[in-house]
Amino acid sequence: MSSATHKIFGTIGLLGVLASGSAHAQSANDEQIAILKQQLRALEKKLDNVQKQTNTVQKQTASVKESVANANAAYMPKKAVPFLNATLTMPGNRPTFCTSDGLNCIAITGRLHLDTAAYSFNPKSAGTLPQSVNDGINARRARLGLIGTFNRDWEYSVVVDAGGTTDGTVTLNNAYVAYKGIKGLVIQGGYIDVPYTLDEATSSNNIMFMERAASQVLATSLAAGDNRAAFGGHIFADNYWVGAYVTGPSTGLNVNHSQAQPLGATFRAVGLPINSEVATVLVGFDALYLAQTGGATNNTLAMSDRIEVRVDPATSALLNTGTLANVDNARVLSGEAAVQVGSFMAQGEYFDYAVQRNGLGDLSFNGGYGQASYVLTGEKHKYSSSAGAFGGINPVRPVNFNTGDLGAWELAVRYSYASLNDGNIRGGELKNTTVGLNWYVNQNMRFMFNWIHGTVDKFAVNSAVNTGADYDVFAMRTQVAF
Repeated sequence: MSSATHKIFGTIGLLGVLASGSAHAQSANDEQIAILKQQLRALEKKLDNVQKQTNTVQKQTASVKESVANANAAYMPKKAVPFLNATLTMPGNRPTFCTSDGLNCIAITGRLHLDTAAYSFNPKSAGTLPQSVNDGINARRARLGLIGTFNRDWEYSVVVDAGGTTDGTVTLNNAYVAYKGIKGLVIQGGYIDVPYTLDEATSSNNIMFMERAASQVLATSLAAGDNRAAFGGHIFADNYWVGAYVTGPSTGLNVNHSQAQPLGATFRAVGLPINSEVATVLVGFDALYLAQTGGATNNTLAMSDRIEVRVDPATSALLNTGTLANVDNARVLSGEAAVQVGSFMAQGEYFDYAVQRNGLGDLSFNGGYGQASYVLTGEKHKYSSSAGAFGGINPVRPVNFNTGDLGAWELAVRYSYASLNDGNIRGGELKNTTVGLNWYVNQNMRFMFNWIHGTVDKFAVNSAVNTGADYDVFAMRTQVAF
């Protein structure tokens, strides 16, 4: 307490004594009492002022302390905010984030297949459609998306594609959920690439040629292939693969969902009597059934394909049944076989197509292909038990011009045919021979060079005029995938 405060309280005490004494002294006059009361009020006022000053000082001191504390806090290092405990890995140069326990992952995936082609096209008559085709460039596939796992057992994927027949139009390529919690079993549903036929089960990143054979495309386009709504599953081990799927519309068809939807089913079973590091032998059987064609009338169907290159879409008019009316259902039965010994690999498939029509007679078509390759640098196509098909080439010595490493080189040849002729339906007969050279720069890049020499013969009923064409196509693909 300050000395001024002591003086004030001392004076108050003295006045108290005086006041007490005056109460007992009969001689004190009223004037002296009034003076003392006035002095007492003045002292009380001083005491109030001193107390107010003391409170003000205390508030100022507290404010200064708070300011100093805030200033110190501003310069002190902040505590690190805890983040999700995840790690980034790059398997196959694919950015992948996984939790520390490995149970949950998400990865960015993509592929670019950029094609260019030059045609030498010779129509066989004035009735051939088209009369000429155009050289050009096409982004056959331009995909980007996410794939991941939840709690190890559940897989998902969402991928869009800006390539295709008309590059630049973005469509949904796949969007699915799969359960893989039991070894050797996969159950999946959504928009998927249905694993039907050997060539379709082989990823487009790993196929020997720029395009799959026309006979295979005719089969899968009925109720399978890319972008297809499907539900089903497959089981597999080192010496077998068996799968079945119920299928619906394709995202690329722009199906009006107020109309009837396509409905089909696929089945594939393969066995491997030999599967070792030295050699692999595969044999299999496939079946497809289209129960309803979908669309506004739900009874029409068309079968067609281009001449095994996808740059000018006009060539789809060559091998083409036109619109088939009164279709009740369609089915495909096929067989497949493959053999791989060291750097040599060969495979082939045969297809029998049948279209059941109401009141117009049933139709029967057929097709097939055989192909073989040899990797000059010694690498080999390894069998994947989960896919039931063969993988691509991972060069032992990726391209490095400083060290003289030139990647992996593969020579390939294929013969394919397809006939869409039966009764009064004259869709044409295609025969193609393709020679390919594949240069694998590294595990993510390759260049493909294809020379396609072929012919389509097409005669109307009771006509000797051939409305087909002979052609040679020189095509190249630049491929990047991760």
